[in-house]
Amino acid sequence: MDKDINELFGINKESVTTLSHREMIRQNLNKQRESLVAEISLLQGQLDDKKEYLAKIDGGIDVLDELSK
Repeated sequence: MDKDINELFGINKESVTTLSHREMIRQNLNKQRESLVAEISLLQGQLDDKKEYLAKIDGGIDVLDELSK
């Protein structure tokens, strides 16, 4: 009868593992770290594109300066 009652109420005899507060904080910080590393990588790519564009602008200005001489 105990088995029927346990099944009825969904009671499990298996042990449940829980995370300690420290482990939870560690996982959270690792997720934040991964997210920031990905964001920094994206921003570095955008910065490289902007630097290349700036170099082209500077080159165009130099050409115009040479033509006006």
